[in-house]
Amino acid sequence: MIQISFEVTDEPPRLVVTEKMPYPIDAVWRAQTEALYVQQWWAPLGYKNVDITLASTEGDGWRVVQRDPQGNQFSFYGKVERFAPNEQLVITLTSELFPDSPIRLVQDFAGEGRRTVVTSTYEFLSDSDRDSYLDLGGLERLRGASVRLDALLAQLTGEV
Repeated sequence: MIQISFEVTDEPPRLVVTEKMPYPIDAVWRAQTEALYVQQWWAPLGYKNVDITLASTEGDGWRVVQRDPQGNQFSFYGKVERFAPNEQLVITLTSELFPDSPIRLVQDFAGEGRRTVVTSTYEFLSDSDRDSYLDLGGLERLRGASVRLDALLAQLTGEV
C-alpha cells in the first residue's frame, strides 16, 4: 500500500507530497507517464478521465478532461518542462477553472529494489493560490488519486 504524506511550506508557497510505494520504479514511471495508465488513476475518487493527451517531449503540451459525479466536465493542461525517465518529471499544471493560477509540478523518482519514493513538489505563484488549492480539497483529491494509483500498480505488478 502506498504511504502518503504532505508538507505545506510558506516561503516559497509549496505543497510537498511524498509517496512511498512498494512497487518497482519502472512500473511507477509507466503508471505516471503513459496515457493508458494515467487515465485509470489520475482523478479524485468518483471522477473519471474522459479524454487524455500526454507528452514526453520537453516543450510539448498535455491535457486531461475529467467528469465529476454530477456529469460536469473540465480540463487540466500544461507543458512538459523536463522528462527524464525514472528520474524526474516537471510539468506546468493549469485548471481551466483557475487559468490565472498555474502550478509548477516537480516529481522526483527514487527507486531502491522493488520500492519507489515519489516526491511531488507543487509550486504555487502565491500563498493565496496554495491556500485556495488546499481549501478546495486538494489533499483529499490527492489521497483519492493515490488510492487509485496503488490499485493500478498492484494489478500491473501482480501484487493483487
